[in-house]
Amino acid sequence: MLSFSSRFGFILLSGFTLFALIACGNETPAEQVHSPIEVNVVRAVEHSVPIGGLYPGRTVGSKEVQVRARVEGILLRRAYTEGQAVTAGQLLFEIDAAPFEVALNRVKAQLAQANATLSAAQRRWQRAQELIKTNAISRRERDDTESDLDFAKAAVKLAEAEVQAAKINLDYTQVKAPIAGITSREAVSEGSLVGPNNSLLTTITQLDPLWVNVSLPDKLVLGIRRMIDRGEAAFEGKREVEIIVGQGEPYPYFGQVNFTESAIDRRTGTVQLRAIIPNPDNALLPGQFLRVKLHGLMSLNSIVLPARAVLQGAQGTYVYRVGKDNKAEMVDVTLGMDADEGVIIESGVDAGDLIIVDGVSRVQPGAILDPRELEGANDSTPSEPESIGPAEGESAQADITAVEGDGE
Repeated sequence: MLSFSSRFGFILLSGFTLFALIACGNETPAEQVHSPIEVNVVRAVEHSVPIGGLYPGRTVGSKEVQVRARVEGILLRRAYTEGQAVTAGQLLFEIDAAPFEVALNRVKAQLAQANATLSAAQRRWQRAQELIKTNAISRRERDDTESDLDFAKAAVKLAEAEVQAAKINLDYTQVKAPIAGITSREAVSEGSLVGPNNSLLTTITQLDPLWVNVSLPDKLVLGIRRMIDRGEAAFEGKREVEIIVGQGEPYPYFGQVNFTESAIDRRTGTVQLRAIIPNPDNALLPGQFLRVKLHGLMSLNSIVLPARAVLQGAQGTYVYRVGKDNKAEMVDVTLGMDADEGVIIESGVDAGDLIIVDGVSRVQPGAILDPRELEGANDSTPSEPESIGPAEGESAQADITAVEGDGE
């Protein structure tokens, strides 16, 4: 059992301890100091930049011809290898020519008969000319001989036309390739009865050159037209297209735009553009899907930022600008079309502004910055120093992500 003095000492010690704790709780902690956040920035500059973007395309043959029989007859043989290249004028099929040879011989005989009739009419006309001088025949008889001569001449012309038609029909028994290209498989086999009304024999597709049909979003096309009308964009040089195949491999030949549809497809909301591209090695085939990059269109006096500088939040797209006293400012921006250098900024950023491109995930509005300006204002390659890290006591913003411009 503790003595009175021991209990008093214990109570006194407890009181001092409680007082010390209360005193510590009333002390104001020293203000926490954060070092400036190191960020890479670019200076917004107005200049002309090429615009385009990648869009889906599909190849089609520049010419696709359906080969059909032009005369009726029995198909005797196929003279080509299915799926192989053929040249213009090459024999593809043979149709039984015997009936057409007979028809040709018959009209040749009719032509000979018409020529004989013409010779007789000419002789009678010549005699009538002599006899009319001596009044040996009447004028009516002379007129009749002249009419006979005219009929004989017309009969010869008719017979000559029949011979020409028979020769053409005979030639049509040799079905030849109208263009150079790649053949499809034969649609009918030897021994079939073919004719001009119902018989597709094969199809030939011209591979060199090829056409590429490109679907452009209607908003993109309308936006380009508005920019051109306002003098904000212009075509410079050739209207070329670059073809991207496979996993981003560029096709070695550029194409030329040769047609743009004047109406919007109601089903897809797109405008069709067509380009013609060389295909000397048949490296591309009809029906192949690829990506197409437009060249030749320039955006004039535009501010372009790297895509990684543009952020997406709940309220829309924005960037961080270095403001007064090196404090971070959140600026709402309106995106324009994609450019080769990045994203065109239509509004929100002025020339000369310093925009953060690297380290944006560490920045919050009002944060003190240590900006480091990059040499290339539109360098698209991140060059964030390894020393840049989250400032003490701060965490990366989780509700923002870098987004590329949508081109609209």
